[in-house]
Amino acid sequence: MSLEAIVWALHYAPDVPPSCLAVLLGLANHAHSDGRGAHPSQERLAHYARKSVRSVRNDLAELQRRGLIRRGDQRHAAFVPLDRRPVVWELAIERRRTVPPAPAPEIAVEAERPEAPFRGSPEQPEAGFRSSSEKAESGFPQQRQRPEADFPTTGSVLPNGRKHASYKPSLTIKEPRARRRPRRSADRHCPRHRGSPAHNCGPCRSEALGGPK
Repeated sequence: MSLEAIVWALHYAPDVPPSCLAVLLGLANHAHSDGRGAHPSQERLAHYARKSVRSVRNDLAELQRRGLIRRGDQRHAAFVPLDRRPVVWELAIERRRTVPPAPAPEIAVEAERPEAPFRGSPEQPEAGFRSSSEKAESGFPQQRQRPEADFPTTGSVLPNGRKHASYKPSLTIKEPRARRRPRRSADRHCPRHRGSPAHNCGPCRSEALGGPK
């Protein structure tokens, strides 16, 4: 892998068809710094360019026709078996195109704006005017005097008759409610007939109706 060859393919290679740029970059990835000794297989170039092997062959033929690549020293691939030996290519890195200079950054010139008079504090007059009379003569709009807002204080009565909520803690102590004393069991039974409820005593009803006592 050579950075010089990749830079040449990206920036300085002249008259490169857009469809063949990926194949040229694949060759530059396997070339030396002088552009020689690039021998990747056509299958690997097809993997780089996301193309078929037939399209890679056409791109290599087009690059060779334009003089961007040429056949190099085939001894660089002598260690590969003859039936799988790829073609060794050289990049014509001596050919360079003229790279246009980068445009100078445009500096936006802002139009001069008149400085607005600074509005000072109420104690000090506004900058640019010595007194209020000079301010009125110059046509500068005077600031309208606003009446002081009368904020309701705590405890004042609202129009609906209610009072404002106070931020002070309440001093009213509420006594706890007395618990209701549970009734005793004797209060729930009839005093005359043990075991009958006081509110619904059967013997007492029978006596009231004239039955046996």
